[in-house]
Amino acid sequence: MKAFTVLAALLSVAAATNPLLASRAVTCACDVSKCPTSGDAHCQCVTGLLDACYVAQTHAGVDCGKPVYPDGCTGGETPIQNQACGGSTGGTCASDEICYFPDKSCDPHTTDCTGLCASNYCGGEWDEECPDSRWSCVYQDACLQSGADDCDGQCVLN
Repeated sequence: MKAFTVLAALLSVAAATNPLLASRAVTCACDVSKCPTSGDAHCQCVTGLLDACYVAQTHAGVDCGKPVYPDGCTGGETPIQNQACGGSTGGTCASDEICYFPDKSCDPHTTDCTGLCASNYCGGEWDEECPDSRWSCVYQDACLQSGADDCDGQCVLN
C-alpha cells in the first residue's frame, strides 16, 4: 500500500510539472509548421489545422476572425471558413441556421460574439433540443393548435 501511495504521489508531481500536460492559453496563432510544404497534402493539413484552431478559439471565446487559407486551398468538405459567423468574421448564416456561440460567457445581446453556423431546427418527432439554455424552441403555431405532440420548431435566442 505504501508503494502505491508513493507511486501515486510521484505520478502527480510528474503530471503537474509536465509542460506537455499543462493547459495552454488559446491565442490567434495556429502552428502549421509540421504540414507538408506543397501539394494536396499541404492544403488538407493546413486547412484542417486552421479549422481546428478556429473551433478551439471560438469555444474559448477568442475572436480571431475567419481562418485564412493559403492560395489554392479551399478547405475540406465543410470548411469552417464558410461556417464562421458573428464577431469580426462578419459572416452570417443561412435562413435555416443560427449563429451558435459556444462561449457561454459572451452575451450576443451586448457583444459581437464569434460563432459557428448550426441548424436552427428543434422539436419534431425526435424532440431535438436547441444547442443550450440560451436558446428556446419556438414551435409552429398551426401544429400546436392541431394538438400534435411532435411539432417542428426553430431555435430563437432568449
